[in-house]
Amino acid sequence: MTTVETRAGAVRGEVRDGVGVFLGVPFAEPPVGELRFRPPMPVASWTGVRDATEFAGKAPQPDVTGKRFVGDEDCLYVNVYAPEAPGSYPVLVWIHGGGGVLGSPHQFDASAYARHGVVVVTVGYRLGVLGLLRLPGVSDGNLSLHDQVLALEWVRDNVAAFGGDPKRVTLAGQSNGGRTVGTLLAVPAARGLFSQAIVQSGTGVGSVVHTPDEAEAVGEAVLAELGGADLSTLPVTEILTAQQRVTAQLGTLVPYRVVVDGDLLPRRPGEAVADGAAREVRILTGTTADEQDLFSWLQTGGAKLLGAGSTMLEPDVLARMTEAYRELLPDWPEDQLVNRVRTAGDWWLPSIRLAESQHAAGGTAWMYRLDWRIAPRGKGLGAAHGVDLPFVFDDVGNPNWRFLFAIARPDPERLRAMAKEMFTTWVRFVATGDPGWAEYAPQDRVTRLFDDVSETVSDPDGEQRRLWDS
Repeated sequence: MTTVETRAGAVRGEVRDGVGVFLGVPFAEPPVGELRFRPPMPVASWTGVRDATEFAGKAPQPDVTGKRFVGDEDCLYVNVYAPEAPGSYPVLVWIHGGGGVLGSPHQFDASAYARHGVVVVTVGYRLGVLGLLRLPGVSDGNLSLHDQVLALEWVRDNVAAFGGDPKRVTLAGQSNGGRTVGTLLAVPAARGLFSQAIVQSGTGVGSVVHTPDEAEAVGEAVLAELGGADLSTLPVTEILTAQQRVTAQLGTLVPYRVVVDGDLLPRRPGEAVADGAAREVRILTGTTADEQDLFSWLQTGGAKLLGAGSTMLEPDVLARMTEAYRELLPDWPEDQLVNRVRTAGDWWLPSIRLAESQHAAGGTAWMYRLDWRIAPRGKGLGAAHGVDLPFVFDDVGNPNWRFLFAIARPDPERLRAMAKEMFTTWVRFVATGDPGWAEYAPQDRVTRLFDDVSETVSDPDGEQRRLWDS
């Protein structure tokens, strides 16, 4: 299978080691010119056969130095990885992370899933100001969310041509991608486009959104940085420069957010899930044990890409909870206590609340946590944010993840063993709707802990969890 007929036209990919790979397949018209701050339009049909052997451009964003910009506004494309043999396979749709301002689907090689009977679609979408600006007369906001809904509609209409079953779609993502998956649970336009969801380290999943006033205040700050210029015609580099300046001013981990607009997103996602918006969706959700380790390293000992506001907790909450943790863990150094509080407040507790809400609404959820550490606690990066990515894609050799293991250089056998276990679990969930342990419920809070020796336990770190109840 190298040529596939989509509804818009034919695309020619290639077979790589038994996997059909189709890169840079458009699902929308390029959001450029008059379409820059407009919801995406379905891609127009073409004649002939379109080449699909190379990635399209990633969404415009700063590079790793923060001083240059890369990418292309023409970024609304999907990549498909499919088993070579014909069939009707379960489908995994992947939303990449990056805080809503970084990242691309190019980082992920989903070939391992295709070799295990899963069709994977990775999605490109607009980032930062270009994807989330809300400013009267310019943009109504939520453009990235519109992009993702249109991509899911493309999957519904086209994935069967690649051997996928449009009725067996799992939507998954990590970090901002996980938060996005949690948001899409509450989007009426996305209902029925996926039946399962995987939320990995979803930053503040269910709660990190803006009201219209909050979103417009951010938009006004961007406009002020640009001297009131016409954003629809400005060079994209000028918009990104203003975006970075406003990020520094706001001092928060997630400055650009979707907005509860009463239309595409009628309610806050957490409230909608609690009221049953996702009751029919089976949810697998979890975090890593030491999410904040990555951000602390970037902030102090690494690339220094982040400012002081690398958390979503209010300063008084951070101070109060750090004191509570100090009483519970008196032997822990201060920096480790603060990291644990930030990990809990920004990732762990929101994930638990999502599972609780889903259960209370009559739905089904499973909880996990990755406790596998690159280095022992306090000795460098532990089970840091993003460590799960090479595992769930069974792709530990991918150079995109090399920086995670550059300091401690863990035993390759440990890496391969953890990848095999987590990847196999993800495949099982995508294919069967059951990851292999009991559902999450408040009476026992069953959680799978992935580690060198994995175990399934009830209410891990329950004393720490209960600190947040008040």
